[in-house]
Amino acid sequence: MLSKLVILSVIAVLALGIAAQKSCSKCKPGCFMDAENQKCKSCPSRCENCTNLNTCDVCSPGYFLKEKNCVNCDDRCIECTDQEVCSVCSSGYFLANNSSCVACGVEHCAKCTKQGVCSQCDAGYDLTNSSTCVKCDVAYCTKCIELGVCSQCSSGSYLVNSSSCIYCGYGCETCANATTCKTCVGRYYLSAETGTCQSCPSGCKSCKSLEICTSCESGYTLSNFTCLSCSKIDPNCVSCEKNATQCNACHPGSYLHQNKCLLCSAGCDTCTNDDTCQKCSQGTYLNANDGCSSCIPFCKTCEDSTTCSECFDGLEYDEGQGRCLPCDSECVRSYF
Repeated sequence: MLSKLVILSVIAVLALGIAAQKSCSKCKPGCFMDAENQKCKSCPSRCENCTNLNTCDVCSPGYFLKEKNCVNCDDRCIECTDQEVCSVCSSGYFLANNSSCVACGVEHCAKCTKQGVCSQCDAGYDLTNSSTCVKCDVAYCTKCIELGVCSQCSSGSYLVNSSSCIYCGYGCETCANATTCKTCVGRYYLSAETGTCQSCPSGCKSCKSLEICTSCESGYTLSNFTCLSCSKIDPNCVSCEKNATQCNACHPGSYLHQNKCLLCSAGCDTCTNDDTCQKCSQGTYLNANDGCSSCIPFCKTCEDSTTCSECFDGLEYDEGQGRCLPCDSECVRSYF
């Protein structure tokens, strides 16, 4: 019994290893993997998911499964169990009696709770208090209550007489009036003197004034309300102590040595020194000398210079030719 379990475990591991290098096994929706030749093939017409050419499991939207085939739902229906019973209606219709789709009866209405009562309008139209859909026709307006009457302006705009939205200044999030800002977006601060939004100093993520920074961008450190660049220690330093004199971490592909960021060997992402790599870049592998050597062309991961564990998406490793070759099927999912 134990020997059988060991054999099954080995088979499972081998199967997983094969699957890992078969990027061509990623079939597009509407296709299936033919087990006989390990190729992606098209499902039957109107089928989104299938196990073979003759058996559909899930139909495309607007169709339902009947005797392994996909049949049209009613034109007003997106999802149905048969032609008489709908579960999800098309835009402009609502579900009545859990089976049929009835028109909303409101022009430009996308969703409604019942006939004449709209809950969501088509794109470019706003829902009014009277449950109708109107085109706003007011610049920078995000919500209208009727044609030409705005109730809410976009961020950085101020509502004037319910008929226009006035832009109140660059970097402004909310306005106090048509010319004065109330709050600013990130990397800007509100000037008490002018009521406008001003840019924070370089390297500053948020600030209260030009002199008071409250948080810094990556690669900077906050010291006495000022953002100091870690790059002044070394161009590849990404994190440093408060006074920006001691580097804590370097950019990937380099390592910290005596407060300097030194480059790792070619193809190495993480290393302890120039001679010892811990993690190689994509397309390379860790060799016996703790350095990185190139995989074969178009190979994403490998363990040596002659074989490939995983090719880039859309390609598959051919053991006979020892190369990563394009997947030979129109059904293969493309990543290019």
